[in-house]
Amino acid sequence: MYGLEAINAANGWAMAYTGAIIVFSGLVVLSFVISQLNKILSFWENLISNFKKNHQSEQTDELQGEDNSVVPHRIPSDIKEAARSYSHLIEDLDQPFELTRLYAISQQKGFPHPHITISNFRQANILVPAGDGLFTWSQP
Repeated sequence: MYGLEAINAANGWAMAYTGAIIVFSGLVVLSFVISQLNKILSFWENLISNFKKNHQSEQTDELQGEDNSVVPHRIPSDIKEAARSYSHLIEDLDQPFELTRLYAISQQKGFPHPHITISNFRQANILVPAGDGLFTWSQP
């Protein structure tokens, strides 16, 4: 038996239709998922950002306790104004102190770009080296 007789005898037409239906339905499902992917990703991003925001607010509440100091969203371009915003952090540190402690505290409190700001403090001689990797705060 060869040709169309063999296909009819072995249910070849039913297998061909079934295969075509499976492939077509898979493509339909795939196109639906791709069309809804932006909604799924935006939902996922919002979920993650809300979780991070809540987690950060809990951490800052724990760190600040009853401290009502305001953390600026942007550090002022004037180095003296920036030093005033950092002055309450320096009060918590013993003089002389390590820069790693100042970095850690400023990151925990949520100050933007602490590395750049502290580097600018060093260049402006507001943070003065005291030897052995320690620094002192000398705001004019």
